[in-house]
Amino acid sequence: MIKIIISCLLFASLANALPVVKSETNSLEITTKNDDVEIKLPNVALKALMQWNPEFIPFNRNAYIKSVLELFKDLGDNQVPMAFIDDLDGNGKKDIVLMGTDTKNQYAVAILQNEKKWTVLKLSQWSNLKDTVTVTATEKTASGTTPVKETGVAIYVLKAIGEHAEKLKEKKKVGIQIETYLGPGDVYEIVNNKAVKFILPQSP
Repeated sequence: MIKIIISCLLFASLANALPVVKSETNSLEITTKNDDVEIKLPNVALKALMQWNPEFIPFNRNAYIKSVLELFKDLGDNQVPMAFIDDLDGNGKKDIVLMGTDTKNQYAVAILQNEKKWTVLKLSQWSNLKDTVTVTATEKTASGTTPVKETGVAIYVLKAIGEHAEKLKEKKKVGIQIETYLGPGDVYEIVNNKAVKFILPQSP
């Protein structure tokens, strides 16, 4: 019976997850076509991710609530809620942020490219995230708007925006924003190969 339960959990995770594959061009790649997303990593980055957690797989689009997917459509430039590529630490090399799951937990991680190696940093961790988050949204109908329930992943990753982005730009860095749809968010910066929450300086 326990084996059956574990198999069901594994199937549910994989159904909402997106495999990461080796890049033939030895570069970081996120490509979108229709509703499909493909994430490719250089072989050494892929090995670093597998060493950190061999069961980790990024979320696919179908894991997310509809409102998050609509939000990312509005952001444009083929942005996706589970990943983005940029130079996070200002060393001139591209890094990647991924949000995904294994059979027990969900994670947001950054994979950093340094001179000689790739490093995986865990930013956040949750349990049963995609089973417990419910967001109330509105749906347009002929008679007005009707509230609807959306169950799925409502937390996503993107490049820091607003004042956080401006302050980090002064340091030649890109912040990592982990945000809940219609809810709170945290911004992280990379400092000495570690992820720390970035707090805006208080005005005098």
